[in-house]
This record gives sequence, structure tokens and C-alpha cells, in this order.
Amino acid sequence: MNTPPSGDAPPVTFAGGVLDRYRHVCAFINSEDEESVVLDPFLAQSVEADDRLLFLVDATRAGEPIRRLRHLGFDTADLLARHRCEVRTWAETYLRGGRFDQQATLELLRRLLAGTPSPPVRMWADMGWAVGRPDIAESLIEFEAKANFIHAHHRNVVICTYDTAKFDGAFIVDILRTHPMVLLAGVLQENPYFVAPSEFLQERGARADR
Repeated sequence: MNTPPSGDAPPVTFAGGVLDRYRHVCAFINSEDEESVVLDPFLAQSVEADDRLLFLVDATRAGEPIRRLRHLGFDTADLLARHRCEVRTWAETYLRGGRFDQQATLELLRRLLAGTPSPPVRMWADMGWAVGRPDIAESLIEFEAKANFIHAHHRNVVICTYDTAKFDGAFIVDILRTHPMVLLAGVLQENPYFVAPSEFLQERGARADR
């Protein structure tokens, strides 16, 4: 995979680690307490840097990011007015039209990230929409791999959160292999199991042909 362009974007800290070379993170977060430990400092740093926060969440939790920012002491009315915080639901992103369309979602991702050079975006994507949908597992795994082609052309931060208790082991293993960075047991690290997207997709294609 190509290294994302360096530009002038400074490194971003997340969960006590640094996101610099790669900024596409698979975050295994299995409780609200775990989420708060890593999310709150991430939000504070974003606001202080005047970056733009983008949340992709369940409609039933759409108000939580704003409440969390307010609890941290930030002026949410100002953030919303200046477009420094945006919340989109799963129905507006991953499940438009009631289903997951891999190509359409990749195009949306490109518009949200690669087409937005300034201010930098920090995207927090709750992947819980895929729970209980084994029919889209293969397409989602391919989506995460192909997303790396988009991420190679911007310096925005993308955090994809997965609850390992809600997905089967084989799915988690493949999802892990599509992210160059991983948050596991609260520790951020460059992912030793990451496979470059071209190689990963070729491998899966060969597997499907057997």
C-alpha cells in the first residue's frame, strides 16, 4: 500500500499512541467504559486543533457525540455552526436505501475524506450496523480493504470500532488484516497482521475461485 501523503499534517495521538504514517485504525472496543477512555481525549485534541469531527453512528445514539462534547466542556453550538462536528447515521452512510452497497459507500467515503483537504477530518465509525448481518460480511471485509486505496490519498484519521463479542472469529481475523493500525486491549500499535489491499484482494479472489 502507498504511504499517505505527508503534507503538513502533524501526527495525531490516539489511545496513548501516535498516528502518523497510517491513520486507518481498527479499534476493538467492547464496552462504553473502554470507549470513553480512548474517545474523550481524541475528541478534546480534535477540538483544540480545530479539526472536524465526523461520527457515523446508530440513529438511536445520534445525540451522544454532542452530549459527550458538551460534558467535556466544549461549546457544541459553536462547533456545529462552524461545521467542526457532524453526526451521520448508519441509514445516511452504510445502509442508504436499507442495504449495504459497497461501491456506493466507497464513493461516499471518498467524498467525505479525500475531497475534504481542510480542515483535517477525524472520523469515528461505529461498525455495529454489521452485527447480525452475515450476508454482508464478505462485502464489508472487501470494503475495508478497498478503503485503504482512498486513505492513501489523504491525511484524515479514520477509526473503525468493532465489538469483538458481537462478531465471529473468522470475520474479526479478516477485518484485522485490512487495517494498518489496531487498538487491542487499549493499546494502539502498527498492525503486524495487516496485508496490503492489492495483495489481500488478490488472495481473496484466488480463494473464491477454488
